[in-house]
Parts: sequence; structure tokens; C-alpha cells
Amino acid sequence: MVASGAEPFRARPNKKRTGLKILAVLGILVLLAGVAIAGYVFYLGKTFDDQTKGFEGEDVFSGEQPVAEDGDPINILLLGSDARAEDVDYAADERGNRSDTIMVMHINGDRSGAQVMSIPRDMWVPVEGHGNAKINAAMSFGGLSLATQTISEFIDAPIHHVAILDFQGFQALTDRVGGVDVESEQAFTSRGSTFVEGTNHLNGKDALNFVRERYSFADGDLQRARNQQAYLKGLVDTIVSADTLSNPSKVAGMVRDFAPYMTVDDKLTSSRIAGLGYEMRDVRPGEIQFFSAPIAGASTSSDGQAILNVDTDAQKRIQEAFNDDTVGEYAESAETVHL
Repeated sequence: MVASGAEPFRARPNKKRTGLKILAVLGILVLLAGVAIAGYVFYLGKTFDDQTKGFEGEDVFSGEQPVAEDGDPINILLLGSDARAEDVDYAADERGNRSDTIMVMHINGDRSGAQVMSIPRDMWVPVEGHGNAKINAAMSFGGLSLATQTISEFIDAPIHHVAILDFQGFQALTDRVGGVDVESEQAFTSRGSTFVEGTNHLNGKDALNFVRERYSFADGDLQRARNQQAYLKGLVDTIVSADTLSNPSKVAGMVRDFAPYMTVDDKLTSSRIAGLGYEMRDVRPGEIQFFSAPIAGASTSSDGQAILNVDTDAQKRIQEAFNDDTVGEYAESAETVHL
């Protein structure tokens, strides 16, 4: 691997942090499961709560924040953006800020597994008050609450929590675990990092370039989403490895490195995450499934935008799966679309 030179990030003090890629939240759930069992919850939980940034519920949800009862499935919206403006505030209605990375993590009601669905940013969907638009434009039109509402309507199911990670935390976590092995479907170069087809051992900067790149691929954002899923699989494999969770110093370092760069809704506290992690303590990496929202092909909108059309029949099946808690069954048969 060739180390990259990622552009510097300038964070504005005392402001809610912006996000770049939300690819480590699932790893943190698994991590905190091990933390709970190891007995480090108090120290690490305080570190997490003190250092993460929080959104008030009204900034995230257009109405009451949905509450999952015991035994209910939980849907967590994972968002990120390439925006680097020092004063970006996702909660505000600021035009120009778009959620370029969109994932929904579905945790089964019986906590036997989890599924992560990537939603391509160019999917053409209804956005309340704006007709049809690219799904990532909802953030630009109405801030975080409209983005959350739009994605909730897309899956026809409640979003219970929202999490954002800025890329400095993403890089720090990758480096803290000693790098991540990722399987790349094709060779490409991005921002000074070179990737081969097959296994690549990525440090933080290279991992960032791996998950950001889309211009090198014929199907652009679709391949980027597959690369993000490949990275997340590698991260989970690394975090649940014995030499990671059995090392108290490494666990503490991961939380310290990661927490300052996370922004979460104010109900997604360390105790909530640790509780979920403990409930999912028997879940193994192979029981975490990854798939993408269904598309019916590419086209051009009436105003000239390059868009991806939704496969409406498959979307109905996804909506049924989210409501019936059968997302795992859908994920097993979900097809990977290449343009």
C-alpha cells in the first residue's frame, strides 16, 4: 500500500461535528459488547458520553423520537458527508450540505443478528415539500430532520437513532486497531493510495481513500457503497478478534480515539450502546449481513440530473421486511446491481 496524503480537517471548537463516513458504528456496538463483559463500562462509558457530541431529539426527528420496546427491532441511520466547512450544522436547514453516505443498520428484535443496507445517494425518491429528488438532497433542503424523515419513509419503518462520524475518528479507529484487511473487487488509485484487486491492508488514510473513491468506477457510487461494506466487514472482523477485545489498553484507546468524532442523538448513550452490545454478544461477523437498496437502473431527471431509479417492487419487499423484522431473509437473496 502507498500511504496517502489526505487533506487536513479543521474542526470548529464547541460546534456539532460534521461527518464524513459512518462506517465504524457497528464496530463500536460489537466493541462495547466486549467492554461490558470485561467490566470497563463505567470508565469507557463516561469517556464516550463526555466526548461525543449530541443532537437534541427535535434536531433529528420531525416529530416524537420513536422508541423501541423490549423485543422490537431497532433501526439506526448512519450518515456522512464530504462537506468540510467549519460551520456545517447538520441540524440546521443549510443548503448545499448533502448526506453522501447513507446506511441503515437494522438490529433484529431477538438480537440474533444485524443487517446494514447502503442507500445510493443518487436514488430518486419523494422528499416532502420538494417533489422527487436525489435522496441525499433531503439534508440540503431541510437539515437532519428531513433527511431522517425521508429515509424512514423510504423503508416505511421508524428510525430510532441517528449517528454521524467525521473522518478523523474514522482514521483514528482504523489506525488504533492496527489497520484493516479489506477485499477490493478491482484495482484502482485514489488520492495517492494504490489498491490491488484482492486483499489490501489499509491504514487510516488509505482506508479513507478506499471508501471515498467513486470516480474510478463505471458505476460510481454503487461501487463506492460496495467498498464501504467491504471495509466495514474488515473492521468488524478486526474488532472482534481476540487480540483486540482481550487487550484493555487497546479497547480503551479505541473508545478514546473514536468518541470525540462521533455525533449521535442524545438517547444513543454509552449505556444504550453497551446494553445493545451485551444483547448481541453472541453475534458473529458472519451473522452481520450487508446489502444495497434496490435500483432499477440509471436515467436522467427532467431537469438534467443523473439519477438512479428505485426498483419499486423490491422496495415494497424491503418495506415489508423492515416491518416484519425479516430484513435478514431479504438480505440473503438481495442481488448486487452493477451498471
